[in-house]
Amino acid sequence: MTINMLLLTYLSEKINQRAFLGVFVELSLLPCVIGLAVIPSGLNKSASYALVTVLLSYPSPHPMQVGWCSRNSSTVRTRTVSAAVCNITMQLQGIVNSNIYRGEDRPGYRRGNRHLVAIASMKIFICLLAKGYYVWRNKRCDKIWNAMNVEEKQRYLETTADKGSKRLDFRFAS
Repeated sequence: MTINMLLLTYLSEKINQRAFLGVFVELSLLPCVIGLAVIPSGLNKSASYALVTVLLSYPSPHPMQVGWCSRNSSTVRTRTVSAAVCNITMQLQGIVNSNIYRGEDRPGYRRGNRHLVAIASMKIFICLLAKGYYVWRNKRCDKIWNAMNVEEKQRYLETTADKGSKRLDFRFAS
């Protein structure tokens, strides 16, 4: 898992994509969780074992997402807040995940696995929504910035009160 995590983080920097790699991670674990949700418990233990083994070796996108938050937080103040929010959401994820599998759902944990399918699907949607938002914001700033001539750009850089991601020359990583 550690090697997969490092490779995913390296790849995100190399191809300059974070949202699509987040979608890839969710799509890579989704077939395993769907398989666990539909294979009758006790019917095929070796298939369940194989699915769980593959599922547990998925690359964790956490370091990539923390770096993404940091990169899109251009000032120390916003970086501090985004790091705290990122940490809080990871802690909340742990709390939710610890309550997915319940005793009354034994032995196949069908309901728990269906919940994991829903969570993975929601995470895919959120990654795509973030990608769309950042691309939209970058295009909006590009349109304004590219409409300026050299003197207007220089004057903007010298006189703007805009800070961080509000600046016209700031681009979000997506």
